[in-house]
Amino acid sequence: MITRQVAGRVYNYSYCIGRVTQSGPGFSLPTDFALGSDESIYVVSRSHEVAQGRGVNKCTFSHELIWEDRGPEFAKGQAVWPSSVDVDRAENVYVSDEYAGKIFILGKDGDYLGDWGVKGSGEGELNGPSGLAFDKEEHLYIVDSLNHRVQVFSKDGKSLAKWGSQGTGEGQFNIPWGIAIDHRGDVYVADWKNGRVQRFSPEGRYLSTIGGPEAGDGALQRPTGVAVDTDGDVYVTDQAANRLNIYDADGSFITAFIGDAARLPRWGVETVEANPDYVKARLRVDLTPEQRFRRPVAVNVDDQGRIMVLETQCARIQIYVKERDFVDAQFNL
Repeated sequence: MITRQVAGRVYNYSYCIGRVTQSGPGFSLPTDFALGSDESIYVVSRSHEVAQGRGVNKCTFSHELIWEDRGPEFAKGQAVWPSSVDVDRAENVYVSDEYAGKIFILGKDGDYLGDWGVKGSGEGELNGPSGLAFDKEEHLYIVDSLNHRVQVFSKDGKSLAKWGSQGTGEGQFNIPWGIAIDHRGDVYVADWKNGRVQRFSPEGRYLSTIGGPEAGDGALQRPTGVAVDTDGDVYVTDQAANRLNIYDADGSFITAFIGDAARLPRWGVETVEANPDYVKARLRVDLTPEQRFRRPVAVNVDDQGRIMVLETQCARIQIYVKERDFVDAQFNL
């Protein structure tokens, strides 16, 4: 376990979940995940265009695969580039598809419930929908990426509000990606090509910026995912820099993680140990690069202080813990 103390905070690396696979326990080019009840995690896999691994699976923090809906029949065969996921209070699963311009809906047990969305740039239409986030009223905020805006919908697809346009000014976007809503209802949007995260009121009024080209150590290259914990600290995955940046509630940079997965996830161990040649090959090489983030794309936090970082390239979730009551052990020397 790796412990880091910085700015009055203590972080421990814990373990990771995942492996590369087109079906079964693991993921294939995952792009987002959402947290459910009973320690469950819903993961969206985009997979390769010619592969069969696109869709959603539901697993747990203890490495149990509960169900999966992956392959060419996912979403009645309509899915092309599934991108993001979130769940409502009933734990129905909403999945955006960038290419189809739709929102697909699954039940808690994986049953297909329907879809909505029209591809386009008009009122209530979607072009490249990516990040999804429900607010406390169960309105669904959608990052309408290629329209360079955020739209708000009811759960059945009724358009309620929108804001944003293409540009570099305050409140403007350039291919935005991830989104998060904090306990106050403020909305954080990963403004991907502008290299920043912007914070808005629930109604879309611009409030502040995190990152940007002048941010020094806290600068962002291509931010993808964003999350906010109960203390107001903000976590941002930077896909291009292969980092997780952490900021305080005022947007000041605290620290960055680059990945610490010194041990394979349990599913990965099963794969390696099933082939003696894999075991021998791993003894001959430096495994340090394997520990590091490779295309971190999404981040979530929970009330237990767990910080979860999803990597597209390594198809895994690295888990850290922000300690609440950390005390240095005392030694008599």
